[in-house]
Amino acid sequence: MELNNKIFKYGLMLIILSLIFTIGFSLVYKLKTPVFLKMYVERSMTDYPNLNLVENFELKYITDVSDKRRIIDIQFKEEPNMEVFVSDRPAGGGFSPFNNHNFNNQQDGIYGRYIIKPIYLRMELNDINKEFFEVTLNNAKITFDDGSTQNIDLGEIILYKDERREDTDSKPTFDFVSGSSSSSFINGDNLSSRTSTTGLEVNEDINLTEVKSPILDNVKDYIEISIDDIDYSQISGVEYEKGKVLNAYSKFEPPEDIVNKYIVYDMKPKLYYENKDGKISYTRIDNIDYIPYNFDLLGIFNYLRARGEI
Repeated sequence: MELNNKIFKYGLMLIILSLIFTIGFSLVYKLKTPVFLKMYVERSMTDYPNLNLVENFELKYITDVSDKRRIIDIQFKEEPNMEVFVSDRPAGGGFSPFNNHNFNNQQDGIYGRYIIKPIYLRMELNDINKEFFEVTLNNAKITFDDGSTQNIDLGEIILYKDERREDTDSKPTFDFVSGSSSSSFINGDNLSSRTSTTGLEVNEDINLTEVKSPILDNVKDYIEISIDDIDYSQISGVEYEKGKVLNAYSKFEPPEDIVNKYIVYDMKPKLYYENKDGKISYTRIDNIDYIPYNFDLLGIFNYLRARGEI
C-alpha cells in the first residue's frame, strides 16, 4: 500500500510539472502577431484589354494557434491603386504548392503552439511600368476581420508582362529563338533540389548578351545557371548560328539556414540576345524555384526565434 501511494504521488508530481511546463511554454512562446513567409518570386500576369490579372497568388503565414482572425484585405504600398481580393481557398479548386510538397504536414497545418495558414490573392492592375513591363511589390498592409491591421515585409514580388522589345525605344522586336522544350527533375532524395534544361532553336544568327533578373542577387548563392556549359555571368558575346540549338541549364540547391529555408523562391530570369542588326530580344528561363516543405514544430520554433518573433 505504501509503495502504491509513492507511485501515485510521483505520478501526480510528474503530471503537475508537465502541466506547469506546458503552460509556461505557451505563455512565453505565444506568437503575438502573424509572421509571413518571405518571397522572392517572379510571376507573369494574364493580359486582358485594359487589365492585367494575377490569380491564386498564395501567401503563407505562421500565427498562434489561438489566433482565430481572418485576413479580409491586403494593400500593397507600392501599388495602392491595385485591386486585391483575398480568399482562404484558391479560385477554381486549385491546389496549394505547399501542400503538394509537404508530405509530413500535420492535419490543418497545426504544429503545437503554431498554425500555418494560406491566403490566396486575385490582383487586378490597370497600369504597369511601361519601360520594364513589370511592377515590384515589397510591403503590404493587411486587415483582419476584427478591424485590426498589420504592416508586413513580403520580400520581393515581381509581376510582369512578357513584351518582346528593344531596351532602347520599347518597340516590339521579333523572337530570334523558338521551339522551347524543357525538362525538370528532382535530384535524388532531396525533394527541393531541382535540375532543369530548356532547349531553344535559333532562328537567325545571334549573340548572347546577359542573363537578368531583379531577384538574382537574392538567390545567387543557391543556383547554377549555364548556357551550354558556360556560366551565365560569362555569356556576353557568345555566338549562335541559325539552326543551332541553345540549351539553358539551371540547378537550385535549397538553403541550409533556417531563415532562408523558409523563404519561397521562384525566379524566371531573362536570357538576352541580339541579332546582326543589333535588335535585342529575350526569352525566360523557367523552373528555377524552391517552396518550403516538410514543416515541423522544431523547425517553426527555430525559424521564429531566428527572426526574433519569439
